[in-house]
Amino acid sequence: MQKSAQEKWILYSTCDEDSYSELRALEITSNDRVLCVTGSGCRTLSLLACNPKHLISVDYAPGQNYLLELKLAAIRSLSYDKLLQFFGVEDCRHRWEIFCSFEDKISPQASTYFRANRWAIDTGILFAGRHELFYVRFVAPIMRLLFGRQMEQLAHAANLEEQREIYNKHISGFLWHSLIRVGFSPLSISLILNDPKYVVEMNVNVGDYLIERLDHTFNHHLVRDNHWTSFMFYGKYLGKRCLPHFLLEENYHAIRQATTKFEIVTGNLIEYIQKVPAHSIDKYSLSDVTSCINAEGFKTLMQEVIRTSEDQGKLCYRNFLNKQLIPSELEDNFQRDTELSSSLYHDDLAFAYSFEVAHISKTKKQVEKMTTAQLM
Repeated sequence: MQKSAQEKWILYSTCDEDSYSELRALEITSNDRVLCVTGSGCRTLSLLACNPKHLISVDYAPGQNYLLELKLAAIRSLSYDKLLQFFGVEDCRHRWEIFCSFEDKISPQASTYFRANRWAIDTGILFAGRHELFYVRFVAPIMRLLFGRQMEQLAHAANLEEQREIYNKHISGFLWHSLIRVGFSPLSISLILNDPKYVVEMNVNVGDYLIERLDHTFNHHLVRDNHWTSFMFYGKYLGKRCLPHFLLEENYHAIRQATTKFEIVTGNLIEYIQKVPAHSIDKYSLSDVTSCINAEGFKTLMQEVIRTSEDQGKLCYRNFLNKQLIPSELEDNFQRDTELSSSLYHDDLAFAYSFEVAHISKTKKQVEKMTTAQLM
């Protein structure tokens, strides 16, 4: 299969976000209609575990949506133990045979895509994204080389007090800070992502910001319980309880049992939402959408959120390197949950993101005005 620019190999293959944060923010119920961004598909599957009435997952990259298809089909087709083997969490020498056993459960396009990238199936799909390979091939080996003994101690720390002592006395310092500043410089991030559609507008000092956030996470969250920190620095998950939310056994069963009307959409998020009828969405899980669009595009997206939302809907999105707040002219329609947004920033296991959580409030006149403007 000859890949176009859009069909190049996936950027994300596993979760670099903490789905518990979305679930706390949105409080999904069985009556909710939810719009989310696909990304690695992990957050989408965590939302699916809540069994909403309707779930729509959107991504401009076909490969990311193919990955979501693959993950869902694998969950529905495989036993839990075999699923962990297939995904790469556990050792396995016959992943391709496992893939072939449920290949008919995914679309022909997805099947063709993964057949063209068999190496990723054989590797273990969770570990094969361009983003993830950076950590598996570069970050984890460097950590073993420079901080091997200390990282081993962190993985076995009995409590936070012990972990803090190891990190603050034996890791945090000039060498550590230098590695973070070089490894996560704007140039390094652009090379890692290698995706012209990922805007990576940055209005923070990347190195200093990540040093502060890493200090926070090592002082507040045990590494052995944190799926993203373990993947990032060890290149693997440190046990069955140190897995992304969707992959925990109880959530695996919830996903299999979900009766949700589920749609996967490949296309531009703004262009898609402009076609969505008014009052048709209750909850919005928009990931770090601010990294992918500029301020003008973000304003357009927020206007469409107001138009398409049910009154008193809920919005959750992350900010990473590009910190964008709700545009001031739209603030009357969004009641920001300042306390919850701050709490998620403190508690989020993925450590690098800040949060915007808001209730969506609108009047009939406002909706009619937006709808009229859209049709002009």
